[in-house]
Amino acid sequence: MNRKLRVLLVDDEYYFRKLLINLIDWEALGYTIEQEAENGSQALELARQEQYDLIVADINMPGMTGLDFVEALRSSYMDTKVIFITSYDIFEFAQAAITLGASYYLLKPVDEDELSQALTEIREELLQEMQSSLDVKDLKEQVERTKPLLRDHFVRQLLLYEPSDSPETLYRQAEYYDIPLNAHGYVASVVEIDELGVRYSKEQERQLWRFAVKNILQDTFESSGAYCAVIDGEDNKITMLVGHNDDQDNTLIELCEQARSFIDQRMHLGVTIALGQTYESLSQVHLSYSEAEYVLKVKFAKGGNRVISYTHDQEGPQDAVFSLPIDRTEWITAIRSKNREALAAKINELCSRLASIQASKEIALFVMMECVSLGSAVILERGGTLPNGWMTDRHPLFRQMHSLETISGLQMWLQLFFNQIVFPELDNYSARFRGSEIVSKAIEYIEKHFAEESLTLQETARNICANPSYLSHIFKKETGKSFTEYLSDLRLDRAMEMLREVPPEGLVSLKIVDVSQSVGYSDPYYFSKCFKKKFHIVPSKVIQT
Repeated sequence: MNRKLRVLLVDDEYYFRKLLINLIDWEALGYTIEQEAENGSQALELARQEQYDLIVADINMPGMTGLDFVEALRSSYMDTKVIFITSYDIFEFAQAAITLGASYYLLKPVDEDELSQALTEIREELLQEMQSSLDVKDLKEQVERTKPLLRDHFVRQLLLYEPSDSPETLYRQAEYYDIPLNAHGYVASVVEIDELGVRYSKEQERQLWRFAVKNILQDTFESSGAYCAVIDGEDNKITMLVGHNDDQDNTLIELCEQARSFIDQRMHLGVTIALGQTYESLSQVHLSYSEAEYVLKVKFAKGGNRVISYTHDQEGPQDAVFSLPIDRTEWITAIRSKNREALAAKINELCSRLASIQASKEIALFVMMECVSLGSAVILERGGTLPNGWMTDRHPLFRQMHSLETISGLQMWLQLFFNQIVFPELDNYSARFRGSEIVSKAIEYIEKHFAEESLTLQETARNICANPSYLSHIFKKETGKSFTEYLSDLRLDRAMEMLREVPPEGLVSLKIVDVSQSVGYSDPYYFSKCFKKKFHIVPSKVIQT
């Protein structure tokens, strides 16, 4: 701290005050004499008008003594530092000074070194106190800054979990976060922006749209006089806690519809808003949230961009005993014959069935995987190959699978799957048949001789009576890998199998050189390097684990 500490000097003797001022270099010690007073009454008036860091006061003064003056200060809750100065070494004076919280008690004539030491120590104390005060202030400011985040966390806990605290503690916390305790009822809502991840690939864009939707929801409910806390929910959804004073739940539905319609017309976004039931107490709002989460699942069967409120008669259809609505024979016949119209009709029939039973997304995805399995089986039985990244997020079509939000979206996905993957692969079957036969013989030969280090493309082509150049071309086209890449992957996969299949008692005697030579690598160091590149772990670590 650079500012000088402000001092009030109180003594009835004018010349002593001047002597004290000139006795030491106050400025050098970090002080400045702001005011002088010649009696206790005058000093008290000054102290009430201005704030001083230190008061140096004589005890023996006519009228109000120094002790009476400081006692009056303490009665006014002023804790200014005090140094008492007196000509009398009287025990009662010293005892009174201590009782009043004086920092020092000095005798006249004042010793220069003693006064300087006292001022230095008081300055250190004041600096520490000021720093502590600043720390507390900073902490309070930090709490105020983080209060919105803490409130969101509190609301999230209210919605997700049954409260474990007592009602009194819960209400105190709610009051601190400005959540009204006198609302007629409390209701939870879960809001999902339809196809947000499909329409916007960048997280920054998705965050901006969620922010805009949250603001509209908040403004809609608060303009009606309701309390509304809008927070980020689970799985990129938006969650609302509403405290309202209306007896009719229809009013809440109307407000939700008003917000949904505004977002649809002005922002060209579809949103699905799910409402739980109204409960009288904040401690029950987690039940409303569970109902909103449950009823949001209806979106998959009925479609999005709507308001769905919870009613007891919605329970049941999704939980009924489910039988697979697919005749495998009819589907395989349509796929094998490449009858696009018949298969399109099967897909429409399937999706209508799923919608009629209000199938959950989990059930629909299970049925969807059965359709994928049928298409894949026909491709493989005809000698076809499945694309790279099949059934993983590396394939663009399968990447969309888990982001499907409605049955209509599932229907479009199945049509794309058969029209863009299955049928084109079957159309290419005849042209690819001859090449597949040669590649099959090559793979069979590789699997028999992969442990031979000298195995080459030329040797393989010679043994299956094929042209090496043609074999290299067709092998890469059919398998997606060159001959060398395929051989290397096979050798390393077999090495991994060998390391994992060795019983515990055989691990002690197993050596890396033995494994490398058994799969066609004479150099164990090169083998370890290739193994680590493929599996991101060295062979010795596999043995240890």
